[in-house]
Amino acid sequence: MKNFALIAAAGSGERLQSSHSKMLVQISGKPLLSYTIDKFEESEQINEIILVVRAQDLNKIEQEIIKKKNYQKIKNIVIGGLTRQESVYNGLMVIKENDGIVCIHDGARPLIQKWMIEKPLGMIDNYDGVILAMPAIETIKKVYLPEMTVEETVDRNKFWTIQTPQIFKLKKIKEYYQRAKKEKIEVTDDAAILEQYGGKVGILRGSEENIKVTTGVDILLAEVLINRYHYKP
Repeated sequence: MKNFALIAAAGSGERLQSSHSKMLVQISGKPLLSYTIDKFEESEQINEIILVVRAQDLNKIEQEIIKKKNYQKIKNIVIGGLTRQESVYNGLMVIKENDGIVCIHDGARPLIQKWMIEKPLGMIDNYDGVILAMPAIETIKKVYLPEMTVEETVDRNKFWTIQTPQIFKLKKIKEYYQRAKKEKIEVTDDAAILEQYGGKVGILRGSEENIKVTTGVDILLAEVLINRYHYKP
């Protein structure tokens, strides 16, 4: 039984306001996506990597990242869809096996740490999926959007912000993704598909340093954190 890593790296990166693909943006002398792939390549618990990218980024990612680093675990490079959900679906469908575990991670989260892969894998026997998340620390208000007015202040202790990786039993997540596609169910994260169909999702506290690079400010923060951890180019 294999453990797969599916790296979703097909986002447009529009909010980054860069002429280059977000995945190829240099952070401390190394493409953003390389940091992400490295952790799964180095993990003894990951057997294969599926990389999902934009069609227009494929050649550059192959030349500037994959061939340059000579990654051994990348077995499939898949073209993504118009949404993250479509991209993950495309990645899941190239996995022929139904028995095993898949670890789905955002390519734009370069500060993933070894324990973020290993701890959820150690919990998965008790759940259909295990996700990383952080408890909300800001006050949260429910807003009536048509008028942009506050409806109420909610108890923030009940709310967590979701991160990746998210780890799933392969048979379940493939089956539910296929159902969601057929029934035109749209979600913003993978665990929501399990929730839609009654799957049991465990939660593990993540890290505030596990940032998703979305804006130019995020790149600056990522550089600070990467230099702190002495990542090698």
